[in-house]
Amino acid sequence: MNFLQTKINEMKKRKEEGNKGFSLVELIIVIAIMAILVGIVGTQVIPYLNKSKASKDLQIINSFSTAAVSSYSEKADKVASTGTIEIKLYGTNTGDAATLASEIKEKTYKDAFPTTKMKSAEGKSIAEVKITIDLDNKKVTTQAYSDSACTSGKEVFEAVEADL
Repeated sequence: MNFLQTKINEMKKRKEEGNKGFSLVELIIVIAIMAILVGIVGTQVIPYLNKSKASKDLQIINSFSTAAVSSYSEKADKVASTGTIEIKLYGTNTGDAATLASEIKEKTYKDAFPTTKMKSAEGKSIAEVKITIDLDNKKVTTQAYSDSACTSGKEVFEAVEADL
């Protein structure tokens, strides 16, 4: 019995000596400091994340411009060599515009504008892409619009220009 009492006393001593954790007040202070830091860092990082998303979306628009240059190069003998060709990529096109639109869609997104691939709020609002091929100045201008009629004032992002 004496042996058991000695062991219990030893356990109590170890428990009292081993209680060297943080107090509740110290933990609350650390959590408060972390919350402040997260708030400060969050407000500084979010604009950069949004800018990065918009930049990624602009790369997709740029891919349409690159596809237009490539498509015109491949079909140059079958389409006009002067003037301007306007293509509403996912709209109704006729003549040279229809020929180039189908070729561009083969190289990019065939069925519909890839809204699901867009990451920014602006990118998700895009309804149509208009590609203007200026054959006299050898320029391709690609502009995304938030409406399918490509109405002036409804542009999304800046126009992407490329040389033929």
